[in-house]
Amino acid sequence: MKKKVLAALTAAMVMTMSSMTVFAASPTVGTTEAAVATQSVTTTVEATAAPADYAAETKASEGFSVEAVSATTVQSAAVAVQNALLNDIASIGTKLGNSSLVAAATDASKRVTASVLSVVEVNASSAVKDANGNYIVTLNIPSIAAGDAIVVLHYNGSAWEVIAPSSVSAGSVTFATASLSPISVVKLSVNGVTAAPKTGETAPYAAMIFVIGVAGTAICGKKCFA
Repeated sequence: MKKKVLAALTAAMVMTMSSMTVFAASPTVGTTEAAVATQSVTTTVEATAAPADYAAETKASEGFSVEAVSATTVQSAAVAVQNALLNDIASIGTKLGNSSLVAAATDASKRVTASVLSVVEVNASSAVKDANGNYIVTLNIPSIAAGDAIVVLHYNGSAWEVIAPSSVSAGSVTFATASLSPISVVKLSVNGVTAAPKTGETAPYAAMIFVIGVAGTAICGKKCFA
């Protein structure tokens, strides 16, 4: 009798385990690392938005669905933007085929800004993989403009990997990925560094303002006494 009960319990456990969905480990917030020694460009990661805002602004192509991620996942993606993208601008520029990014990497007068346009959970509702074993995903995000330098980050269960999009157009980005999980869409832009005015350059103006102020006070004093 005991053997029958044990066999029944074992069978039930096997069936339960076989029907369970295996979930990838959730991203954790890593530590910001230093840039490569050959890089001299200034880099900045813009402030991220709330997970719900990203989910509301991001639409997926047919066969895929989009859900909001956790706040921790957004923070993890922001750190990954710095470590995986901004810390080696030349490599990312080469991967994207973007000569402006490659040139900016060693230019101390330039700044590369990373804008996190989306961090969402992408799921396959009815989509299937292509002959190469990849999902072909198009995400529609209004803030993408034609010609933008867009890069995709995908959390594969252990780390954020960099994906170069196959196409970027106004309002959308298309890319291939072997698995889904959290996806982050990032825009990289190159601008000049705005330098603060030197003390020597501001001094003459300060002196002029002082002289004008003294003269004005003197004139007002004369009128008052008159």
